Amino acid sequence: MLMRQLRLPLDTGRIKLQFNGNDIKRAVEYAIVGIESSREDAAKRQQVAGNMDQGFRSQVTSGGHLDALADVIAQVFIDSGINKEEIHFGKRGVELPGFFRPEKSWDIVVVREEKLIAAIELKSIWSSYGNNMNNRTEEAIGSGFDFQTACRYDLYNHSTPWLGYVFVIRDDVKIHTSTKFRQPHFPVDREYQETGYLERSIVSCRRLMTERVYDRVFYALVDPAKMKMIEPASDMTWLKFEAAIRGRVAEALA
Repeated sequence: MLMRQLRLPLDTGRIKLQFNGNDIKRAVEYAIVGIESSREDAAKRQQVAGNMDQGFRSQVTSGGHLDALADVIAQVFIDSGINKEEIHFGKRGVELPGFFRPEKSWDIVVVREEKLIAAIELKSIWSSYGNNMNNRTEEAIGSGFDFQTACRYDLYNHSTPWLGYVFVIRDDVKIHTSTKFRQPHFPVDREYQETGYLERSIVSCRRLMTERVYDRVFYALVDPAKMKMIEPASDMTWLKFEAAIRGRVAEALA
């Protein structure tokens, strides 16, 4: 792994971690656990700058907390044979045309020889679970459906791209508590009955795959107290996500 290509901090302020260049999963864990520190640092910078966003909002509106994770994912593409110049993430080169809108900015875009190889969306929820869960779900469905429709209408130069989705949620007692639904006319799908935000989001992310809105989803839960990444869904682990990326690249290079 070319460490100079990564923006991973060597010291989050609470933990120090050294990892072998070939241990991608450990780098992923470090990047995800580091989201907590990235958000706190962003909030402090905004406060210094005079921005008085309240509570977690200052951490959410600052952006950039998923940059380290994007770096690690980009490295998987490089290790699989994609040239670094063909990987776009950050502020430039991440826009792709949509069908229901002119274009959308993705978190990672891979283009090789004028063919779209892959696009990936990175999302997280750190607070206000009710509102944010609905927003994230609507965003994921809308963006994925728009992308797949654009593919059908050949807006990507005869490409057959792979679409990935990464979802990270902060562990909190609130996400384990069952929520109530009004259900004035029809009952809620039974898979959502008596579920908390954690279970609801797992069901939603799994359906993004089974209904082929996205090709593969990586789902991670962050325990900020233990500084630990947890993978609560065996069908949405990092190893499966990484394997899918490597498989897509192998197909593209064949």
